[in-house]
Amino acid sequence: MKTATPNLEERTVDFNGREIKVSNWYNWKLQGAADLYLDGEHLDQNKKKTADGKKIFLSKYDVSEDIKSIEVYVSYFFKLKFKILVNGNIIHQD
Repeated sequence: MKTATPNLEERTVDFNGREIKVSNWYNWKLQGAADLYLDGEHLDQNKKKTADGKKIFLSKYDVSEDIKSIEVYVSYFFKLKFKILVNGNIIHQD
């Protein structure tokens, strides 16, 4: 069965009662996207075909009074890995 988002991977993290979700999908035609959500609201998308784990891949700034920044780093070396930072602090790392 074909799906609109093949090879989908997601990470969901709680931050002070708010749900931060990062998703990534791709197909073998080199199509895909990574998305950032906060409580179901879409904040950012990146359709780059490669990820350099040293550069911010997804981000949103001045989100709310307690969330000044959300930054997501993505890397791939045999396995997709996410690092999610809120206000400069790592809250999730694969």
